[in-house]
Amino acid sequence: MNLELINNKIVIIDDRLKSSLINIISDRLINTKIITLSELKRNYYFDYDNEAIYYICSKYNIIYDNAKKYLENIYYIDDIDDEKISFLKQLKKELEDNKLLYKNQLFYKFLKGKEVLLIDLKYIDKFYLKILNNLNCKIKYIDLYSNKSIKSIYECIDMEEEVSFVCSKICKLIKSGVNINNIKISNVNSDYYFVIKKYFKMFNIPINLKNNSSINGTTIVKVFKDNYDSDISKTLDIVLDCVCDSSDMYIYKKLVDIVNSYSFIDDYLKVKELIYNDIVNTKLESIVYDNAVNVIDFMHEIVNENDYVFLIKYNEGVIPINYKDEDYLSDKVKLLLGISNSVELNEIEISNIREKIESINNMIITYSTHSLDGQLYISSSYDEKILKKEKIDILLESSNDFNKYLLVKYNDLFNKYSSVSEEYLILKNKYSDLNCLSFDNKFKGFKINSKELMLSYSSIEKYNECAFKYYLDKVLVLDKYEDNYSASVGNITHKVLSLCFNDDFDFNKVFDNAVQNCNYVFKDSELYFLNKIKDTLQKSIDIIKKQLNYTSLLNTMYEKEIIIEINKELNIRLKGFVDKIMYENVNNNTIVAIIDYKTGLNDDISIRNCKYGINMQLPIYIYLIKESGIFSNVKIGGLYLQKIYSNKNDDDLSESLKLQGYTNSDIDIMNKVDNTYENSKLIRSLKMTNNGLYYYAKVLSDDEIENLNKLVVNNIEDCYKKIVNNCFDINPKIIGNINYGCRYCKYKDICYVREEDKIYLPQIKESIGGEE
Repeated sequence: MNLELINNKIVIIDDRLKSSLINIISDRLINTKIITLSELKRNYYFDYDNEAIYYICSKYNIIYDNAKKYLENIYYIDDIDDEKISFLKQLKKELEDNKLLYKNQLFYKFLKGKEVLLIDLKYIDKFYLKILNNLNCKIKYIDLYSNKSIKSIYECIDMEEEVSFVCSKICKLIKSGVNINNIKISNVNSDYYFVIKKYFKMFNIPINLKNNSSINGTTIVKVFKDNYDSDISKTLDIVLDCVCDSSDMYIYKKLVDIVNSYSFIDDYLKVKELIYNDIVNTKLESIVYDNAVNVIDFMHEIVNENDYVFLIKYNEGVIPINYKDEDYLSDKVKLLLGISNSVELNEIEISNIREKIESINNMIITYSTHSLDGQLYISSSYDEKILKKEKIDILLESSNDFNKYLLVKYNDLFNKYSSVSEEYLILKNKYSDLNCLSFDNKFKGFKINSKELMLSYSSIEKYNECAFKYYLDKVLVLDKYEDNYSASVGNITHKVLSLCFNDDFDFNKVFDNAVQNCNYVFKDSELYFLNKIKDTLQKSIDIIKKQLNYTSLLNTMYEKEIIIEINKELNIRLKGFVDKIMYENVNNNTIVAIIDYKTGLNDDISIRNCKYGINMQLPIYIYLIKESGIFSNVKIGGLYLQKIYSNKNDDDLSESLKLQGYTNSDIDIMNKVDNTYENSKLIRSLKMTNNGLYYYAKVLSDDEIENLNKLVVNNIEDCYKKIVNNCFDINPKIIGNINYGCRYCKYKDICYVREEDKIYLPQIKESIGGEE
C-alpha cells in the first residue's frame, strides 16, 4: 500500500483493520485522521456506555444481550410504520431525556463536505454510505493491494491431512530462507486448536494461538464473586491480596476495568449481573512468542508483500459468514430503512473475500472434504477464475516424529485392508526398526498416593462399568470438564427448580440470573432454543406446584448435599446431591420421598443391574438418607426421577412430568406419598385395578428396600477396596446386548479393548418392583 495516498487525508476503515494500519504508520511521518465504521456511526448519531445498558436492563427487566441489541438497532430508526421501530423511537427518547446518549456536536461540521478515503471498503453496508451521503462527503475508494493473481487451493480429506500439509509447506518455506515471522495462518477457530498443537509440535514449528478461554473460571474471579459486595472497593482489595503472579495480575486489572465501566452506580449489587456478563466475555491473556507463526484475520489485517498467508478451513459454513433474516429488524424493514439486508450482506461478504484472496501476494488455501460429523463442502465464495486446484504433497523429509506417526497409520491400513501406498513403502524402509505392533493394552499398575477418596454414585457406577475407564477419568483426570450447551441448560434448570418454591420467587429474574452466572457463552442459535426451554420450564414449574395437591409430604429440602464417612481410617467418603426431598413425620416415623430432576430425554430409571453396581442412582439415595442422620426412623416412601423436558407437546406436559420410579408398597405410606394412587395424577404407572395394584406399577416392599440398601453397602465397600488396591484392569461389563463399559466411553483410542478383556454378566431376569 502506498502510504503517501493517505497523508493529510481522512481515512475510513473497518474497525478490525485500525490496529494494523496504526502499527504500519506509527514509525513513519504520516499525518492522517483515521475513523472506523463504528466511530463514524457513533459520532454521527450518538454514543452510549454501560449506564444506558443498565437503564434498559432495569426498566424492561431484560438481560444484557437484549439491551445491547435494542441500543444497536436504534441507529437504524427512520420514519416508517413498524411496531419495532416505534418501540425503538420511544426508547431513544427515554434515553435522551435521561441524558444517556452522547452526541458529538462538532463531528458533523468536521466531516461535512470533506473528501474521505475508504480503505479496503469497496463493498460496504449501505447504512454507512447513507451517513457519508448525508454529510455530502466526496468518497474515494483505496485498495490495500494493487497486484492481483490466481491462488492455489488444495483439497484435503480431513483437518489432520490439512494441517499436516500446511506444516510441511511451512517447513519448506523456512528452509528456503523465509523468516518465520512472515508466515501467517488465518481462519483458525477452536475446532482446529488440538490438531494444530499436535502437528506443529511434531514439525517443531512455534505458533502463537490466541487464548479463547474466559477469565470466568479462574481462581481470581471465584474470589471476586465469593466476596462481591455493594462496596466494590472492598471486594477488589480482597482479590488483590490473592494475586500471586503476572497472570493473576492480568485478570485483576481486567476486573478493575470492568468495575470502572460502572462507576456511575453507588450500589454495585444493582449491576452484579451486568458485571458477571462482562467477565464471561473477557478472555485470558495469550502467550506470545517472538519468533513464531502468527494467527491473523486475513480479512481485517494488513498483510505485507513478503508475508505468506495460509488460509485454512475454506469450507462452507465457516467462510463466508452466512447472514440470515433473523435479526431484530427483518429484511423487509431493512429494505424500507435503506440499509443492507441479509441477501445484500451475503453478497458483500463473498465479494470482499474474493477481492482479498485475489489481492494478497502470497496465499495458499486449503479445505477439507470430511469431518467427524460427515461430508464438508468448499466455500460458496470459491471462484475457479481466481483459484486453481492443486494436488497436496506432504514432504516426508521435514519431521521424523510425523513420519513415524504416518507410518503407524499406514501400517494400520495395511493390516486392516492390505492397503499399500508409495509413501508407506518409503517410510517402512526408512524406519525398519519401528515396531508398530508392540502395544500392550493391559494396565501395569499404579500406586495412588491420595489422602482421601471421595466417591459418588456416578464414580462407583463408572468403576463397575469398567475399572480402567474410572482410572483414566478419576485418577488421571483426562476428561477435563468443559461447559457445553446441554450441561449448562441442566445447571440453569436445577438452579431455577431449587428456588421455585420460595415465597419471593420471580421466574424471569431467577432464570435470567442463572443464565448470566453460567460459565457457558450461548451462541445465537442456542439462545433461540434457550428461550423455548424457558417457556417450557415455566409451564413445568406450574405443573410441579400443582402436584403438591396430591401428596401429604409437604416438608421439603432442595439441592441437599449429603456426605457420609465410609472408612475413617482411609478417609473414604461418599457424596451425593439430592435435588428434592419431601418428608412428613407420621407416628414417630419419617416418611421420605426422594426426587432427582432430569433434563435429558433418555435417563434410565431401572434398578435391575444394581447387583452389579450399575443403575445405582436411586438405590444409593436410600443409603445416603438413612446414614446421614437427617431424619429419624426413616421409611422410604418413594424413589423417583422427574423428567423436566420431553419431546411431548404442551398438552402432554402433565403426563411427562409424572414421577418415574419406585413407590413403597405399603398402602398407608403410598397414600401419604400420593393420595391419588388409585389412579395416580402424580406417579407414572401407579393405579389400582379390580385385582389390586396395576401389574406394571413399580412398587417395593420395606424388605426389598432394605435389600437394595444392603446391595448398595456391599457395592460401595467392594468398590473402594479395589480402588485403594489399584485394581484398574480393562474390564468393560456387558449385560445382555448392552456394553455398559464402552457405550459412552471417550477412551477407546487409549485402551484398545480386546475381546478377552470384556466381562459378560448374566442378564437379571427376575421382576423388580413392577419391571417386566
